[in-house]
Amino acid sequence: MKLQFRPWQKTDLPQMTRMWNDILTDGDAFPGTELYEEGPFGAYLGEQTAATCLLLEGALAGYYILHPNNIGRCSHVANASYVLDRAFRGRGLGRPLVERSLEEAAALGFRGMQFNAVVAGNTAALRIYRGLGFQTVGTIPGGFLLPDGTYSDMYVMYRPLGPA
Repeated sequence: MKLQFRPWQKTDLPQMTRMWNDILTDGDAFPGTELYEEGPFGAYLGEQTAATCLLLEGALAGYYILHPNNIGRCSHVANASYVLDRAFRGRGLGRPLVERSLEEAAALGFRGMQFNAVVAGNTAALRIYRGLGFQTVGTIPGGFLLPDGTYSDMYVMYRPLGPA
């Protein structure tokens, strides 16, 4: 299995937009509800500190976006979102995607990574995050609205990247 990482390119935009919208449509991981068109999504990607693609055997399998979790005095803590194309899920690509984002965040000078809304039912993501040393630092009971109209707990998770 040959994995490659590289910054996103404009030629990736149609597939990246579709992949993001697939997750929004699924409604069980990302908080957003409005689907993107390519132009606005390209602008969104351009605002990120990093948008890095994962290629498997040369095919775009997924990507992550990386940026400060907050502004000013909190901007040394990163936040990331991860996307895998539906056709590539279940192949063990989530862990290398997260690992690479942690490496890139540390190289960019971030001191920690925080996730603000990990849905309790997202067991694959939770397994990866916990396996990479993330701790649940808070639970928001019923903080995430699922597509069926029920509410799920969501977790705030954190992992340091450098010296305390």
